[in-house]
Amino acid sequence: MIETFNIFKRNPRVIPVTEPVTNFDGARLKRGNGYLVKEPKGEACFKIFSSIVKGICEECAYPEAFPCESIGCEECTLVCPCKRCEHARAQGLCFTMDSPVGLRQRYLLQTTPIFWISRHGAGSINPANLEIMAGIINEFFRKSKNPVVLLDAVEYLNITNGFIPVLKFLHDLREWVILHNAILILPLNPTALDEKELALIERNMQPIEFSSKV
Repeated sequence: MIETFNIFKRNPRVIPVTEPVTNFDGARLKRGNGYLVKEPKGEACFKIFSSIVKGICEECAYPEAFPCESIGCEECTLVCPCKRCEHARAQGLCFTMDSPVGLRQRYLLQTTPIFWISRHGAGSINPANLEIMAGIINEFFRKSKNPVVLLDAVEYLNITNGFIPVLKFLHDLREWVILHNAILILPLNPTALDEKELALIERNMQPIEFSSKV
């Protein structure tokens, strides 16, 4: 496993928060699994991700409490039946090569932490720093009651670090997903890898076909 006990000191802090509910018919993915979507770009994955983090709980016991415009249930002091619920709404974390500002505008994400995978810019995550990325995700999994992580640009990580380090990185993430009953969403362009590499990534991931309705 990637050793993370020393890197938390230098990692950017990540605080799990919820988005305002704007979706009552979002994607339904089983927790404790990693999901692979083969597509040239991550558009389907971002739609799935945003529908989950902006949606109500899959088995919402208090649908009358919504819609709610409060940003961040964690800090909300309003009287709400959700505070008595045993379930927890999804909290998202995203890594992408696209502009975080552009993604927030396109998918109306207000509070979800979005890290830019880049060698430039304040607050960006260098694609060569897999340990830093792993530490952020591990911390998020430990803090969130219902974590959902979207990891974009695996192809770029592969070019930067080589396939074996990236495969080990994904294996660690898969184990953490199981341990923390989380969800991992992984968009991947299959033409960017050879057949053997693709098969190794697919081995421990649940496929979501691009045309599937989830």
